[in-house]
Amino acid sequence: KLLIHPSRTSFNSTIPSIYQYLSIYLIISMPITTILFDVDDTLYDVGTGFTAHRNGYGAQSFMVEQLKFESLEQAKAVRDEYFEQYHSTAKALLVAQQEGKLPPGAPPFEAKQLAEWWATTLDFSLLGGVNATLQKDLHDLQSRGLTIVAFSNGPRQYVKRTLMELGVWELFGEDRLFAVDDVL
Repeated sequence: KLLIHPSRTSFNSTIPSIYQYLSIYLIISMPITTILFDVDDTLYDVGTGFTAHRNGYGAQSFMVEQLKFESLEQAKAVRDEYFEQYHSTAKALLVAQQEGKLPPGAPPFEAKQLAEWWATTLDFSLLGGVNATLQKDLHDLQSRGLTIVAFSNGPRQYVKRTLMELGVWELFGEDRLFAVDDVL
């Protein structure tokens, strides 16, 4: 049972409608069937240094080598400016391109290029290899009838490689992975 006191709600009206009560009740009383995991810093520990590596040298070296930024520092400044707003390097670079912030003569940015760069050049050894505990925990969730889904604001090819390095790719697969380039 759920009891909400009308004076302690954040609804617009003073007295919530029956629809609002029913909506909250249904959300709370529905059984959990699916768990969505954000891959980065959730399925692996931020303390590995992998996230700092990807967001630092991984993003900046791509911008220098592929988008012709003059320096890692210049690349960092642009990436950080847009990442703060969009929380995705791929989305940040897409918007930076639309706003004319890429260097003159830079080739068009495509998220596929970033995905390929990260999947082939990042130091995945920072993740520490296959995570047997993570494998067991995710398998246990599936054995209890739960569907597990991986999500990331990173590009699909990179996320797939990350899940493979952690030894959990086969627990998710293509149909239960959603990445930023699925929605760009």
